[in-house]
Amino acid sequence: MKLKRIREQILEPIPDHAWESGAVFNPGTIREGDAIHMLYRAVEGDNYSTLGYAKLDRNCQVIERRPEPVIKRTEKAETRGCEDARIVKFVDGNYYIFYTAYNSEQVRVSVASTTDFKTYQKHGVVIPDIQNKDAMIFPEPVKGKVILMHRVEPNIQFAYFNSLDEMLAGDRKYWQNYMKNIEKYTVMRPEFEWEISKIGGGAPPIKTDHGWLMIYHGVDKKLVYRAGAALLDLDDPSRVIARLPTPILEPERKYELQGDVPNVVFPQGTVVFGDELLVFYGGADKVIGAASANINELLEALKKAKK
Repeated sequence: MKLKRIREQILEPIPDHAWESGAVFNPGTIREGDAIHMLYRAVEGDNYSTLGYAKLDRNCQVIERRPEPVIKRTEKAETRGCEDARIVKFVDGNYYIFYTAYNSEQVRVSVASTTDFKTYQKHGVVIPDIQNKDAMIFPEPVKGKVILMHRVEPNIQFAYFNSLDEMLAGDRKYWQNYMKNIEKYTVMRPEFEWEISKIGGGAPPIKTDHGWLMIYHGVDKKLVYRAGAALLDLDDPSRVIARLPTPILEPERKYELQGDVPNVVFPQGTVVFGDELLVFYGGADKVIGAASANINELLEALKKAKK
C-alpha cells in the first residue's frame, strides 16, 4: 500500500520573508469544513524556527498564508526554535498544538492552544526534564483517560492522565515516576528494517470503526526517513492490532531526496474528506508535500496485516 503524491511540493520558503526564507516543512494540519488549517515549521538564519500559518482548500491549494509567524520564540525553553506542530481538536472544542521547544541544549514538548487560529495561548513545557518530541494527544479521552503519545528514543510511549489540566500541568514528580517505569508505557518499538534506528509519532491518531489509525515515521540505519501506518485498538490504544511491514511513503522525488536533510519524508498532518486521506509531510527538511490514499483501502491493508 503506497500513498499517491498530490503533485510536487505544495509549500516552499519565501525568500522575502526572513523568518521563513530558509525552509518550511513538518506541517501540522486539521480540517475545518472545506478548509485545512496548517501550522508549519519555518526556518531562518542558523536554524532558528517559528511556526507559520497557511490555509488550504481540499485540493491542497493555498488560499491564505500569513506574512508573519503565529507562534514565536518567547520562552526560555524555545530560544532556538518552536518546531514541528501537531494539531488536535479535543472534545472541549479547543485546538491544542503540540510542538517541540528547542534551546540548543534541550528538546522539550510544549503546548499552545487556539480557538480560531488567530490568537494563541501558550501553556509551556508539559514534559519537563526529559529529551522528548513527536508528541500529541488522542482527540478524545479513552476509558476516561487523556492519552499523550510521545517519543523517548527510539520507541513510542503513551502517558495517561485523568484530565487535560493534569496533562498540561507538567508535574515533575509524575514524570520522574513515569521514567522509572518507561518500559511499561512503551507501545511501539522499531520492528522492520526501514525503521530499525528509531520510530516516532507522525500525525494525531484518527478514529475509525476498525481502530485508531496511526501514521508514524521510521528511520533506518542510513538515516532515511519514511512513513508507516499502524492500527491501534479502540478501547486500549496501547494494543497494536496491525502494522504494515513496508512504508506507505518514502523519499523518491527530488525535493524529498535533496534538501537541508536529504532522504526525508516526515508525516505530521492528516485530514480526511470522505474516503480520501490526505497526509502532509516535510520533504528533506526544506519544503512541504502532500500525498493521498483511499482510507478504506489503507484500513483493508492493515486488517490483512493483523498480528
